[in-house]
Amino acid sequence: MPELVSPQADLVRTFVDGLVSGSPDKVRSVFSGPADIDDPFAGRHIDGGFEQMVRNWGPAKLARIKSTRLDHLTIGKGGQFIGAEVSLNLDRNGEDKLVNAVIVMEMDGEKAVKSRLYYRRARIDGVQHVRNRILDDTLGLEPYMPALQRYQEALTAGDAHAQAETFSPDGRFDGHGEGTDLSKGLGMGVYEGRETIRDVLIQMFGIIDHDVGGSESGQHGANIEKMNGFTDGTTYVLEFNIIDPNHPTNRVHAGIACYELGEGQLIKEARVYDEAW
Repeated sequence: MPELVSPQADLVRTFVDGLVSGSPDKVRSVFSGPADIDDPFAGRHIDGGFEQMVRNWGPAKLARIKSTRLDHLTIGKGGQFIGAEVSLNLDRNGEDKLVNAVIVMEMDGEKAVKSRLYYRRARIDGVQHVRNRILDDTLGLEPYMPALQRYQEALTAGDAHAQAETFSPDGRFDGHGEGTDLSKGLGMGVYEGRETIRDVLIQMFGIIDHDVGGSESGQHGANIEKMNGFTDGTTYVLEFNIIDPNHPTNRVHAGIACYELGEGQLIKEARVYDEAW
């Protein structure tokens, strides 16, 4: 994979290097004003309150980060938003672990105003978590590509077959979880090919259906609250909340997904980063 070269890529690398090295000054340098970071482990910190978080950043504190790589960069809304997908190669107690993260930056010209990080904490500490709501207001959605529009409609309807058909025959779904059997509660892993994707979606909707009390009224879909979406024409980045209406406290899982189109304007790859399934 060729190295991504652009001022935005350099900004993201500076930000990641600052977190990995525990350098508040380096992290602050990417912002036009007060540093504003929302992190899965630490929550949201603004300016002075973020310094301790940077020095004790979860992935670097709980494991040794051997290397990092910027894999994908999506710039949307006329440069107002950046979605950076980053790989972190960790050594956790002598075991190699790959942690994939998305960094969303709201931009003011060449500098960031706010940043939000998404990654699966279980890859670092071995414990399944719930990422609570981090966006209260819808920031706005750029129009979906047709395949993604059908994908979202099928997801809401609980139609695994229609959702799978939005993928290329050799499409890929990466949930960044620990396995492929959802009953183990370790999160959705990697699924190659439309038929394999169809099978895991059937499994996912079955879990949703069970959670809401059975299938007497048919398959239940996912209750997704779309909060923010932007695209560069090939990849669409969507920040969302998964609402669990059957949970006693109406539990909310915050997450993000990056959908990349391939040939025939079908989804080549869905890269999903949440801590639900």
